Amino acid sequence: IPIWFIGMTLYQRIYACKDEKEAKKAWFIAGLFEWPIMAFMGVILGMLAKVAASQGMFDGIANATTMDSEMGLPILLSTILPVGLMGLMLSSYFSAILSTADSCLMAASGNIVTDIIEKFTKKEFTEKKMLQVSQLVTLSVGVFAILLASQMQNVLELMLYSYAFMVSGLFVPVLGALFWKKSNPTAAFWSMLLGGSTTIGLILSKNKLPFDYTLPKELDANIFGISISLVTFLLLSNYYHKKSVSI
Repeated sequence: IPIWFIGMTLYQRIYACKDEKEAKKAWFIAGLFEWPIMAFMGVILGMLAKVAASQGMFDGIANATTMDSEMGLPILLSTILPVGLMGLMLSSYFSAILSTADSCLMAASGNIVTDIIEKFTKKEFTEKKMLQVSQLVTLSVGVFAILLASQMQNVLELMLYSYAFMVSGLFVPVLGALFWKKSNPTAAFWSMLLGGSTTIGLILSKNKLPFDYTLPKELDANIFGISISLVTFLLLSNYYHKKSVSI
């Protein structure tokens, strides 16, 4: 759930709207299609692939029941569905991927150009030069993403890692910036860094998390990351607020 508060691609679409009314209308329509249609469609197709594999309907696929779960949908599309419906499903499948990919590339390049290059470069860029730099950064990020994806055997695992880092690092600072007047940029930076790093560190360590032996199920690593992020954000924001008031 917290990912919906901090998704960069969502804010892109909000700021692209001409006014608040248009943004609310777009948000409602997107939610209407996202949950009843897109989300459940993905789950239903996954369930159909599971049943098809267990029933031996994937002709020519050895050990279909033990294969990588991410292969379920592509194999279902290529072996079970008729040609016309398969083409329709594949087109929607890839359009969703490309729609997300271009938004993420633009968000990443925007952050790099605005928050890093502009901050650490003393000379001012013209609008034309800034556009060229943005295009070059977008190309570089895209090439890096392709190389990274080519080395990953499990795309879902990489996506969950990125979501975990984003949620633990950005959830508290984003809500703080929107609703808390004492919010401080330095506090947000360290909150993001420590919160996200804590979660990724706990996930990669694969150690038993605290409270594992006292609860029916161990707490998710994001709980600890968000907690560290919250404490860091509150302490540093209050510190810098008091410091600015005293000055």
